[in-house]
Amino acid sequence: MTIEEHCVDSSMFENAGPGCSLSMSPGSETTPILNLVGEIDLSSAPRVYSLIWQSSMKGSRSLILNLEELDFMDSSGLQILLRLREKLRAKKQDIVLVAPKPQIKKILKLTGFDQLFSFYESVKDAKAFFGSSKIASETLDKKTN
Repeated sequence: MTIEEHCVDSSMFENAGPGCSLSMSPGSETTPILNLVGEIDLSSAPRVYSLIWQSSMKGSRSLILNLEELDFMDSSGLQILLRLREKLRAKKQDIVLVAPKPQIKKILKLTGFDQLFSFYESVKDAKAFFGSSKIASETLDKKTN
């Protein structure tokens, strides 16, 4: 088993490139909860995208990205979010962002990403959002149009 498979299939951290790591929270099979740690920049972005996309294939509904420990994200990180959103929407799935730090929240707001993604203060709140499939599908329809 490769380190990558170990990360996706268990809750171990995966080095997603210089300065960034990714882990899947335990018990998040239906809606994967991915924890991003460190920095996403040009050098780590391809690996981060690949790992997130592979993890999203494990879920039947959508994807929760926990940004609580993400310290830095440049335009490469924004591109990852847009690509993931587009691909997940094509599969009638959604992506939500959890607890971005102020500096990350600022860049997301300045670029209009706050209009494209739902934000939650905690993983618990995000999980509750997906607990109500009617609300989740209504939000998905609203943000698709």
